[in-house]
Amino acid sequence: MTVTSPTDHPLQRRFPGGLGNYVAALVMDVILACVGLGLSLRATHDFHLGYPALAMLFATGGLAASGACVLLSGLSDRLGRKPVILFTLTGVAVTSFLFAAATRWWHLYPIAAVNTSLMAIFWSSLEARITDGADGREMSRRLSTFGIFFCIGLMLGDPLGGFLSDIDFRTPFYVSAGVTLALVLALAAWFRRDGLHDGHRTDTDAADDAEADEVLPDAATCRAFTLVAWISNGVAYAVTAVLVRLFPRFATLSLEEGGFDFSGGDAGLIGGTASLAMVCVFVVLGRLHFWHYKFRYLLIGQVVSISGLLMYALGADFGVFVLGAFLFGLGKGVTYLGSIYYSMHGQASRAGQSGLHEGILCFGFATGMIITAGAAAVIASHRVPYWVCVILIVTGIAVEGAIMWRARRRADG
Repeated sequence: MTVTSPTDHPLQRRFPGGLGNYVAALVMDVILACVGLGLSLRATHDFHLGYPALAMLFATGGLAASGACVLLSGLSDRLGRKPVILFTLTGVAVTSFLFAAATRWWHLYPIAAVNTSLMAIFWSSLEARITDGADGREMSRRLSTFGIFFCIGLMLGDPLGGFLSDIDFRTPFYVSAGVTLALVLALAAWFRRDGLHDGHRTDTDAADDAEADEVLPDAATCRAFTLVAWISNGVAYAVTAVLVRLFPRFATLSLEEGGFDFSGGDAGLIGGTASLAMVCVFVVLGRLHFWHYKFRYLLIGQVVSISGLLMYALGADFGVFVLGAFLFGLGKGVTYLGSIYYSMHGQASRAGQSGLHEGILCFGFATGMIITAGAAAVIASHRVPYWVCVILIVTGIAVEGAIMWRARRRADG
C-alpha cells in the first residue's frame, strides 16, 4: 500500500494545517456566537434576568472554561486530537439542546459551565492540530488562516442568533445542536482522509519537525511578550463579554426602558461587525511579520479598541455602534493574534500552550462580566459597563508598559 504524504494533497497544499480543521473552526464559531447571543436574549426575555444576574451567568461559563483550559487542554497531547475533538463537539450539541429545554433560570448556570468547558477543550485541541509541525512564519500563516475562518464564523453567528431569536428564543439552540451533530459526523469521516498528525508525538519530535524560520529573542524577552500579550488579550475579552453578551440586552430594551428598541438581528449585526474587522487584521498581519516581538503594535491595537469603546459609551445611533464595533474588532484582532502567536511560537506541547492562551481569554471574559455586573449594580446606568471597559484597557496598558520596561532594563544590563 502506498502512503501519500498529507502535503501531497491539493487542499493540504492550499490549506496547510488541514481544511477540515478550518471548516470546523468556522462552523463552531457560528455555533458559539449563535448560542451566546441566543442565551443573552432568552435569559433576558424568557427568564427576565437583570444585568447582574445575566453577567454572572456568562461569568460562570467563562470561569468554567478557564479552569478546563488550564487543567484539561493537554488531553489531546496524550489521547490524540481527533477523539478529543469529536467527544467535545458531541457534548456541545447536547448542552445546546439543554439550553432550549431549560424551564428555570437557574438551569442555565450548570449548562453554561459544561458547555463552555467542552468548548475550551475543543479549541485548544483544534488549534494544536492546525499548528502541529509548524513554527515561525509558517505557524503565523496557519494561525491567521484559522483566525480568518473563525472570525467569519462569528460574523455569521451573531446575526444568525439574533434573527433566530426573533422567531423564538429557543430556536438558536435547536439549530446549533443539529448543526454541531452534523459537523461531528462530517469530521469523523474527514479526519480519516486528511493524513494529518493526530497527537501522540513527543515534544522532541515536534520541536525537530517544526519549521523554525524565525529566531526567538532571549528567554526573558519571550516571557515578557507572552505575558503582555496574555494581559492585552484577556482585557480585550473582558470587553468582548460586555459588547457581545450585555449590549444585546441593553440595545433590545424599549425606548421607555432606556434602550434603543433594536431587534435581535440589529444587535447581532453590530456584534458581527467586530468579527469582520478581525478578519481584516488576520488577512494582513498573518502574511506580514514586522509586528513580531514589537510592543508598539500591541499598544496601537489597544488604543484603537478604546476609540471604538467610546462610541459605545456615547453613541445612540445604529451606525455609530457599527463603527465602534469595527474599531474595537481591529484592536482585538491585533491582541488575539499576538497572544496565540507568542503562546505557541517555539513550543512543542501545542495543546497545553493553546490551553493557556484560551484559559486566559476565558478568565478575562468572566472577569469582565463580574466587574461590570458589580459596577452596574452600584450605578444604575446602561452606559456604565462601557466606561468600565475603557478603564480596564487603560489599566492593562499601564501594567503591560511596566512589564516591558522591566524586561528591557534586564536585557540592557
